[in-house]
Amino acid sequence: MRNSDSPKIPMQGAWAIRVFLCFAFAYFLSYAFRAVNAVIAPELIADLQISHSELGLLSSAYFVGFAVMQIPLGMALDRFGARRTESVLLLFALLGTSVFAYADSLWGLTLGRLLIGIGVSACLMASFTAYRRWFSVEQQSQLASGMLVFGTAGALVTTIPIQWALPFIGWRGSFWILAVLVAIAFVGIRLGIPNFDDHPASKKTEIGEASFGLKEILCHPFFLRMLPIGIINHGGFLALQTLWLGPWMIEVLGFDSTFTAQVLFLFNGVMLLGYALNAWFLPRANAKGFKTLNYVKWLLAIGLVSQFLAISIDSTWSWILWIVVALTATGHILGQSTVITAFPSRNAGVAATSYNLLIFVGAFIFQWGIGWAIDLSVAAGIEKIEAFKQVLIIFLGIQFISFLWFLFYPRPLKHHLAGV
Repeated sequence: MRNSDSPKIPMQGAWAIRVFLCFAFAYFLSYAFRAVNAVIAPELIADLQISHSELGLLSSAYFVGFAVMQIPLGMALDRFGARRTESVLLLFALLGTSVFAYADSLWGLTLGRLLIGIGVSACLMASFTAYRRWFSVEQQSQLASGMLVFGTAGALVTTIPIQWALPFIGWRGSFWILAVLVAIAFVGIRLGIPNFDDHPASKKTEIGEASFGLKEILCHPFFLRMLPIGIINHGGFLALQTLWLGPWMIEVLGFDSTFTAQVLFLFNGVMLLGYALNAWFLPRANAKGFKTLNYVKWLLAIGLVSQFLAISIDSTWSWILWIVVALTATGHILGQSTVITAFPSRNAGVAATSYNLLIFVGAFIFQWGIGWAIDLSVAAGIEKIEAFKQVLIIFLGIQFISFLWFLFYPRPLKHHLAGV
C-alpha cells in the first residue's frame, strides 16, 4: 500500500537523495563500529589486561551478532520493509553502545559488541534491498559504491579523530558519543524513509517466497562462484581493516599509536576515494560494455600482489603497500552488489543477507583466527614479528585459492546480469 505522497518508482530527485542519505548515515555508524577497535585496542588491552586472542574474540562479537541476524533479517526485510526493520534494530545498537561504554569486564564489553552487531546488521542490507526495489538495475553498483563512501567515512572518524579524543574522553566517552549518533540515525530512518514497503499486500505469500528464495539463492551457480571471495577475500579483509592492521603497524613495523592512527586514517581515506571513483567510473564503463566482474577481477589480483609485498618486504615503508591494498579492496562491494541482481526483487532481502551472512562469518573466522594463530605461534617459541608474518602469509595463500575459484568456476550458461 502506498501513500498518495509516496515517491514514484524508480526514485529520482529529492526523494532519491533523501532516502540515500538516511541509509548512508546509518551505514556510516555501522562502519565506525567495525573499525573503532583497531584504534582503541591498546587502551582495551591496557585497561582489561587481555591477550591478542581475547581481543580478537571481543572484536569479533560484532561480526557474530551481525552474522546470526542475516537470514531472519532477510525475511524481515521482505516482509516488513527496510524502514521498519532497520529502525527497530537500531534500538539494539543503541543499547549495545551503552552497555559497551559502561562495562568494566571482558564479557560485558563482548555483550555490548554483540548487541551492536545485531543492531547495525540491517544498515547495508536494508539499503541494498530498498535500492533493488526502488532504483533501476543499472544504478545498483553506483549506489553500492556511494554507500561505501559514507561507510569508509565512518571508518575515518575512528582513526585520527578518535586517537585525538582518547586522552580527553577515553574510549568510554567515545562510545557515549556514538550512542547519541545512533539515536539520530534511528530518527532519520524512521522519519526519512518512505513507509509504503512496510505494508505488503500478502504477508503470507511473501513469507513463502522468502523461504523459497533462500533455497534458490544457496544453490544458484553465480552465488556459488562468488561464495569463496565473499567469505575469504571480503571477510578476511574486514578482519584486517577493523582490527589486525593496527597491531601490525605497532608490533611488526614498530610505529607508535599516533602514527598508526594516521596510517589507518590514510588507509580508509584512500578507500573512500576509491569508492567515489567506482561510483563515477562504473556507470560510464558499463555503458560502453565493460563488465563489472572484470573490474573486480583485476582489483583482486592487484590486491593479492600488494599484500604479498607488504608482508614480505622488511621495511617501515611497507605501510604504503597496505594503502594500495585499501584501494583494491573497493572491488569487494561490487561483487556483493552484483549477487543481489541475479535474483528477483521479491527475494531482494534474503538474497542480500544470505551473501552478507557469509562475509561476516568469514570476518569472524579470520578476526579471531588470526589472533589465535599468532598467540599459538608465540607460545611455540616464534618471535612475535615472525608470528605475525607467518600467519598473514598463510592467510594470503587461502585468499589466492579463493581467487582461483572465482576465475575458473564454470560460468552459468543461462546467467545474465546487466552490467556484470
